Amino acid sequence: MKKIKWLSTGGTISCVNTENGLSPAAAENQMRAMTAAIPEMGAEISPECLMSIDSTDISADDIKKIGLAAHNAITDGFDGIVITHGTDTMAYTAAVLRKMLSNSPVPVIITGSQRPFFAEDSDGKSNLYNAFKAAQMNELSDVYLLFGDKIILGGLAHKEYTRSDNAFVSTGEYSGRIENDVVTVGRLPEKCGVYKFTADFDEKVMLVKLTPLTDGNVFAYAAENGIRGIVIEGYGMGGIPSRLLPEIKSAYDKGIKIMLISQCFYEGIDMSIYEVGMNAKKLGIISGGDMCAEAAVAEMMFLLDKKD
Repeated sequence: MKKIKWLSTGGTISCVNTENGLSPAAAENQMRAMTAAIPEMGAEISPECLMSIDSTDISADDIKKIGLAAHNAITDGFDGIVITHGTDTMAYTAAVLRKMLSNSPVPVIITGSQRPFFAEDSDGKSNLYNAFKAAQMNELSDVYLLFGDKIILGGLAHKEYTRSDNAFVSTGEYSGRIENDVVTVGRLPEKCGVYKFTADFDEKVMLVKLTPLTDGNVFAYAAENGIRGIVIEGYGMGGIPSRLLPEIKSAYDKGIKIMLISQCFYEGIDMSIYEVGMNAKKLGIISGGDMCAEAAVAEMMFLLDKKD
């Protein structure tokens, strides 16, 4: 019988109604009741409530705590890990955890729901059940986000819908599909290297989405307030308005790492095609390729060397 560690962080799946609206009420007794409400699957589930928060409130320290708990479960010999999490920041957590738990030897499955688990029409029951099943599959030894009928590799997921049971989309191929409670594995990343855990990332990262109204002072503000890495969501293939380049260069010259991605969700950037991209490239800006914002923020967090 496989041993699965279940780490709860709160989110909609654990919510109950209050006079101020839905509020997370995650606790280990609630987790046991949730386990009892889904079909038996022949695994030993070990629940642990790490926190009970709306994922809107999640911080870098909270993600670090989740990653450390998952690492401890791996070293304790669990065969798989399920993490229940709110949907709003789930994709960010998945991206960071894949960096923290590099080459995870067991499946780490992050899931949640659009409606509380014990609501009559909840999608939480099927998501949790499928997450437990996926966590028992040896071939899924990595960090994934499972939601609706999709399994998405951590770092490729983006929340696209606010209400749909299939709220998340992937920038690349889907790692699996779920149909009639059957999990089918798709194309998986090749393993390279041994498992390595690290919690040494820098949260002093800022995401800037360009608009025609963006003022270059935002980059000066970053430099003056301890920001060490900036991810810029540029236009199309990677365009940055020429009027912003002096302020961006000034931030770069002060030691701030800068990465450029596209506001377009698919196909990524190529700074070598347009002059506005070439000018940005000459400044030393890092290309984020086809990374989504969630992946780029995570990448930047680990690029920053605190000892540098």
